[in-house]
Amino acid sequence: MNELKRFWFGLQPRERLVLSLGVVVVTLILLYAFLFKPWHRALSNMEARLPSLRTGVVWMRQQSEVLKASGGNIPVAQQKGAEQSLLSIVELTARNAQLKQAIQQLIPAQNGTEVRVVLEEANFNQWLLWIDELYKQYGVDIKQVTAERDEDRPNIAEIRVTFLRAA
Repeated sequence: MNELKRFWFGLQPRERLVLSLGVVVVTLILLYAFLFKPWHRALSNMEARLPSLRTGVVWMRQQSEVLKASGGNIPVAQQKGAEQSLLSIVELTARNAQLKQAIQQLIPAQNGTEVRVVLEEANFNQWLLWIDELYKQYGVDIKQVTAERDEDRPNIAEIRVTFLRAA
């Protein structure tokens, strides 16, 4: 600390003024670069996202009204394959999702509202897209699922899933 004091008081008054102004300018630049600019950028991003979020809220409210009117179930008019059996829907969509060759067992329940599927060496990403399609387009939900990853091959799994469809 003594060396710093000695240095400071060894400077001419004009040099101290220039050095002090330099410290103030550097401090202001750092405050702008590390505080104001990121804050301003985040605020601009939030303002840009706000209209799409509002649109999403309006859509969710509309869907909420549709679900309330239907008693919490997806209306049958919006579902594909309402007249088809769950087993045929699972087979058809598995073929479209290129998972038909991975299916080892398809076991329908006696009441027709459940189907148990065993897939071996299935591509996990394709399986996720398949169940998303089943849920969104056909109203098919998952009752139970287990998946075991193949240690030697990434994205390959053995999957056991029970699909459920409201009668």
